[in-house]
Amino acid sequence: MTLTWQTLQNLEQEYGDSFFILDLRQFENNYKDFLESFRAIYPNTNIGYSYKTNYIPKLCQTVHSMGGYAEVVSQMEYDLAIAIGVPASRIIFNGPLKQQQDIENAILAGSTVNLDCLEEVEIVTALAQRLPEKQIAVGLRCNFDIGEHRISRFGFDVAAGELDRAFKRLTEFQNCTVDGLHCHISTSSRSTESYARRTQKILELTDYYFQDKQPRFIDIGGGFFGKMTEDLRSQFDFYIPNYQEYAAAVAPQLKSRYPGNSGPELIIEPGVAIVSDVLKFAAKVVGLKTVRSRQIALVVGSIHNVKPTGTDKTLSFKIYQNDENNNKKLVGTVDIVGYTCMEHDCLYKEYSGEIAIGDYVVFENIGAYTVVFKPPFIRPNPPIISYDSILDDYSLIRRRETSQDVFSTYIL
Repeated sequence: MTLTWQTLQNLEQEYGDSFFILDLRQFENNYKDFLESFRAIYPNTNIGYSYKTNYIPKLCQTVHSMGGYAEVVSQMEYDLAIAIGVPASRIIFNGPLKQQQDIENAILAGSTVNLDCLEEVEIVTALAQRLPEKQIAVGLRCNFDIGEHRISRFGFDVAAGELDRAFKRLTEFQNCTVDGLHCHISTSSRSTESYARRTQKILELTDYYFQDKQPRFIDIGGGFFGKMTEDLRSQFDFYIPNYQEYAAAVAPQLKSRYPGNSGPELIIEPGVAIVSDVLKFAAKVVGLKTVRSRQIALVVGSIHNVKPTGTDKTLSFKIYQNDENNNKKLVGTVDIVGYTCMEHDCLYKEYSGEIAIGDYVVFENIGAYTVVFKPPFIRPNPPIISYDSILDDYSLIRRRETSQDVFSTYIL
């Protein structure tokens, strides 16, 4: 995507003075590269795209068109998948909070539902008792130690025997089966070693619980690092693996355990890994001031647009300037701040250079969680524009929110 000041001004005139830009072709390339890294070693691999990371419908539709699963963690996301045409059989329903009706409807529709706790097991067994003529299949989320000094809150505790109790309870019913195992374990380093260990653990459990027949799937979850700019990468004090290195930590273990092409489906659930570098945020510079020794540039955006998770990492960005601009400018060290009334609303601290009224600041590598975490604090959400690099064309895929949108659910 080649941006210029003139391009950004043209987009402002059509859509407003701040907006997200989505590069769908980059997303498609990331998706293919990630999947093929695994399939080159273990062909029966598929992606369950993590809706929670970025559920822009256009992205989710792209996943479906490329053959991926919708990996959802709420009824809201499940409803979105159905609304955009994803068959229930291509939806994986995870998450710690699933209501009884949500679980029952998803199972009966043919979705893969990975249970997270014994309370959910009881919901399923009650369904099996109520509908003895229905064949009911679920997955179980496992919780085991992979040596990362963090106790995850997700899934059945293997060491305490909870996973065993879940298996035994479900298999009491002839019309109830466990189709596969799942895990969701986040680590700070997201190292290849941690993925190798979780794969080894889940295969050991698979060998134990599926002695008579192999599982339909083995799902190792997500949490992989994605592509990032070099200045962002340099801020981590550990190695950032690439797609091929993650695949090399996981897929050979499946290939060794299930030689040939008849093994269970390996499901991987990337979010950040394939979406982080496909979204940019553009905001116009509208105000400049100096307060004692501090120089400040105000943009039409906030920290909620670019760092809603509160990361301590400094984001990559570019400033697009009009060479013919004679507006007020600042030179030197400048803080780029947002429109909220909170002191911490600083999008970038101590930028060194020149910045002027009418410039555009474009932040990069913000595809993960920005859209889904952004609250309507102070100002409604900005529009999202999709860019097609083949056609060199921009199109609106989410209009700018209005005050009416924000207050529509209130009783006035």
